[in-house]
Amino acid sequence: MDKFLELKELGFGSRMKRLSDTLMRDVKKVYKSLYIDFDPYLFPIYKTISDQDFISVGEISETLQITQPAVTQFINILTKKELIIVSPDENDKRKKLISLSDKGKALKDRLNPVWKIMQEELTSFIDREPTSFMNHIRLTEQEQQEKSLYERIMTRIRENVEIIEYSSEYDHIFHDLNIEWLEKYFYVEPHDKEVLENPKTYIIDNKGYIFFARFNGEIVGTVALINEKECYELSKMAVSPKYQGLKIGQKLMDKCIQFSKEQGWEKIMLYSNRKLTPAINLYRKVGFAEVELEQDVYYERADIKMVLTL
Repeated sequence: MDKFLELKELGFGSRMKRLSDTLMRDVKKVYKSLYIDFDPYLFPIYKTISDQDFISVGEISETLQITQPAVTQFINILTKKELIIVSPDENDKRKKLISLSDKGKALKDRLNPVWKIMQEELTSFIDREPTSFMNHIRLTEQEQQEKSLYERIMTRIRENVEIIEYSSEYDHIFHDLNIEWLEKYFYVEPHDKEVLENPKTYIIDNKGYIFFARFNGEIVGTVALINEKECYELSKMAVSPKYQGLKIGQKLMDKCIQFSKEQGWEKIMLYSNRKLTPAINLYRKVGFAEVELEQDVYYERADIKMVLTL
């Protein structure tokens, strides 16, 4: 049993802190999953600055109703992170004006769509019919236990990942994402270099297909279905390290399987390496089964071949 239910109003302050800490922990997990270097405790100060072209310490203190020394402490942290610029007021040299730096503006662009979803999910969490305040807290705690704020936000964010078809304007991204992945785990083989530098020639013009994952207008992942003699090969799957918490690989995989079924193909196959345990587990999860690996496979790194019967 939750002791706070027994304590009732006597435990109000501690109970509010527990709920606040739980929600703050989830927000931190969201930022970490999206590879966004931002401390949620900086949000009030950072958002207040970002809403103005220039603002002073005194104005921030008055707006947020916190002391100037506390504001100065946060300002120092943001300055060290190079997210803001502090400059003297031309009309009053004793006064410092604060604005976002270019780095701070770029971060704001990444945070805005995340904040929008957070706002909507927190509203659905908290906004309910009038009731006693303590009962309101109890219901909010119950909602958090049933499905955490982190899960709610990440589910919504993952829904914003869309899979689009090939366009030659993304050839360089197809190349860069795959090179980054190969250099991280293996090395770039001659066959890789040839295909990645000429995807239209080696894949598209050979009756193959390339798909891209797009998130907030940015291409963040890719995969190809390459026409081979035996059947189509699922290959060249790569996801930007910044967005690997969004299950983009799963979405790309699902797209390839659904597309293959729509084409009426009997099977698709892939080559991989056993050290890529998460990837192998994903392949098995969607139905790929290991088959014998031929001796003359053109990938030196390949030590496993898998086939999915459609």
